[in-house]
Amino acid sequence: MDSRGQTVLTERVHRGAFHLSKSYWDGQALLVQWVNPTAGIFAGDVLKSEVQVDAGASLLVTTPSATRIHTRMDINHPPGEQQQHFVVGKGGCLEVQPEWLIPQRGSAFLQKTSIYVEQGATLFYAELLAPGRIAHGEALEFESLDLRTRLVVAGQLVSQERLFAGTKPGRWMLQSTTGKPMFAATVWLVLPQHGKEVSEALRPSLESAQDCEAGMTVLPGDVIDIRLLAVEGLTIRKLMRQLRVVISATSGLFQTDMRKL
Repeated sequence: MDSRGQTVLTERVHRGAFHLSKSYWDGQALLVQWVNPTAGIFAGDVLKSEVQVDAGASLLVTTPSATRIHTRMDINHPPGEQQQHFVVGKGGCLEVQPEWLIPQRGSAFLQKTSIYVEQGATLFYAELLAPGRIAHGEALEFESLDLRTRLVVAGQLVSQERLFAGTKPGRWMLQSTTGKPMFAATVWLVLPQHGKEVSEALRPSLESAQDCEAGMTVLPGDVIDIRLLAVEGLTIRKLMRQLRVVISATSGLFQTDMRKL
């Protein structure tokens, strides 16, 4: 934070397939758009990012478009890989709101995400996953998706999970029990002193969700995990906007306009 108490971008290093937009301060949070200027992630690409929010600062990271995982030309090419590392200092606030991750026909992708939230810090981390390019008839035709996430809050491991999906037997195929392709979303919330009231406020919206399977787990330490599954991506988008409004109204957090350029 600067001498006026505003969050500022103190260091920016990027190269190759990463670019950061000009930052925008709206009085509550610094908005930065995280851009991949190429057509997407290709076999053999390795993208690494490290985001640190200092004590008392507030940051919203978005992406302007979906991240596409492109087809491997042959099996000898390694999967595209993305490594994400987030640190939120004491009293800091981080919101990560990317667009869809879209695996195309024959693609393979590995993502490793680690999130460290210090005591008293706040987090809204979202991850959106599509079953493929529906309009191109490529639903469920990716080779493999391997998404690994690790969340540590106040020095304690809260969650360590792996989503492994693909065409080989034994892997989840992002589909319903009737075989329909499904869009999926995961949201992790860390809300010091607001966890209980926010979870209670969210429950009616989740229980009344239309055309969407929605679930919520409330963990110790004001940590909330939300999972959404739907046949239509727009259904998840609408519900996530609704949930964010409820969270903002209840906690006073996450009120920055995500589309401000």
